[in-house]
Amino acid sequence: MAGQKFPTNVKPKYVPYDNKHSEILNAGDPKPLDLAEELKDGTVVITAIPGPFTPTCSLKHIPDYIKNADKLKNKGVKRVIVLAVTDPFVLSAFGKAVGYKSEENFVVFATDPEGKISSQLGDDYLLDLSSAGLGQRLQRYAAIVKNGEVVYLANEDGGDFTDTSSAETLLNKL
Repeated sequence: MAGQKFPTNVKPKYVPYDNKHSEILNAGDPKPLDLAEELKDGTVVITAIPGPFTPTCSLKHIPDYIKNADKLKNKGVKRVIVLAVTDPFVLSAFGKAVGYKSEENFVVFATDPEGKISSQLGDDYLLDLSSAGLGQRLQRYAAIVKNGEVVYLANEDGGDFTDTSSAETLLNKL
């Protein structure tokens, strides 16, 4: 997938953070995220999670991105997009719960409806957790997209969390 365009034909939804809706159970209105516009100029980091509020996503993976937000900015990243198969209200609450509270919205928590974006990357980017009662999820993965083109894309086997999708790894790849 490196060297190819990141899929932009699906418009995920997200709830922008604002101080008026800073409480976990209080959210603004969902808005579409135009991936074609987001990715066309500059560098964007995209990471996917199997599920918000799951232990690994909540305690390790996404807090790592929040902790390294300034370092990512200093490396030229204009936005970090966190994708998950769920609704934008759950993702909004998840972002606040893991400590992201900035009206800058450098980190955006966006839906990947039914895995439609990630499935375009290949079967290795989806995770079927139906046997656990969780349905179709996203494989944990990370991408660096420069001017719409994928320059780094790797997934975690089985949804585990290793260095493959960590913010530290992406910082080293930038």
